[in-house]
Amino acid sequence: MSSRILLVDDDENVLAGYHRVLRKAFDLDVALGAPQALQAMEHHGPYAVVVADMQMPGMNGVELLQKVREGWPGAIRLMLTGNQDQRTAIEAINQGRVFRFLTKPCSPEDLAAMLTAALRQHQLEHAERELLDQTLTGSLKVLTEILSVVDPHAFGRAEIIRQRAVQIAAALGMEPSWEMGVAAMMAPLGFVTVPSALAAKGRSGEPLSVEERDTLRRVPEFGAQLLGRIPRLESVAQIVRYQHKSYAGAGYPLDDVKGEAIPLGARILRALDDFQEIEERRGSRLVAMEQMKLRRGWYDPRVLQALEVLLVDSGQAPDPAVPRAVAVKDLEPGTVLAADVRTRGGMLVAAEGTRLLPSHVEKLQNFARLIGLAEPLYTKG
Repeated sequence: MSSRILLVDDDENVLAGYHRVLRKAFDLDVALGAPQALQAMEHHGPYAVVVADMQMPGMNGVELLQKVREGWPGAIRLMLTGNQDQRTAIEAINQGRVFRFLTKPCSPEDLAAMLTAALRQHQLEHAERELLDQTLTGSLKVLTEILSVVDPHAFGRAEIIRQRAVQIAAALGMEPSWEMGVAAMMAPLGFVTVPSALAAKGRSGEPLSVEERDTLRRVPEFGAQLLGRIPRLESVAQIVRYQHKSYAGAGYPLDDVKGEAIPLGARILRALDDFQEIEERRGSRLVAMEQMKLRRGWYDPRVLQALEVLLVDSGQAPDPAVPRAVAVKDLEPGTVLAADVRTRGGMLVAAEGTRLLPSHVEKLQNFARLIGLAEPLYTKG
């Protein structure tokens, strides 16, 4: 965690004075004007605290701190100004979201006290974000484990799509990258709201009633509504909501969103979901890609091109390693299943492509002991 401070002013003498007095107590850098400050943020950051003078030529302090807030939201922002106008203070607080507003002349002692308070605030906010990240990550892990046990087919398939989606998102420069992996794993979440028999009926291709078809079409919306209740997953919820929307705007949800307005993650999921379905049915990646190319307006051309490079032109996978037969007692977390695992009666317990978590291993061992599994099991590698 950074404890560095950036002090910005257009007066070189002011900067030199503050730097001389405060450098022993703080890790302090100075910038002569807003352009130099932004360059320092870009190349020498991160900074815990940014202190900006209000009256600077070209870009004033409010405008600078607004850019800092947008580009480096973790930095605590302070405003120094000789202008005691109330409107300036309001602008600084509302646009730059400043932590403290100080007027010139400001004694080194007062500024030092404010810098100490700002560093303390930065530590508190950093700890809060770290705790939230750990809580969110842990909660998502538990949720994924539970859902993979409840619906092994959907979440085993989601793991395969997740691996591919993360690679395509990276190739297309998607930010933030973590959203793609979470969205791919949470894409089938809406299935928990519909009867399992209906989900199985839809997967098997059996004829559906109008009401059944409409319910299955709305599965992404059901999933998005569930995810939307979790803080910081609003963008992930939007990806899940639009995962079946065609690039030209057809499909669900029924709105006017199309093209680049559809979240990039949703465009990636749309292409990968169809690719996976065709590949499983036809047994060929080349056939899947050629069939998808004939569907005009269905997919983002950039996503389709990235998919072709990743999975077809590169000749990537299926894994060339011969599947390895293992006993249930020898399964370990991290192992990837090379074939579906079923009970002796034919019930699906875990799907091909599932990367086993501790909960999967425990589940398979319980099934083997209490009901019986069709052994041996097959894993990759």
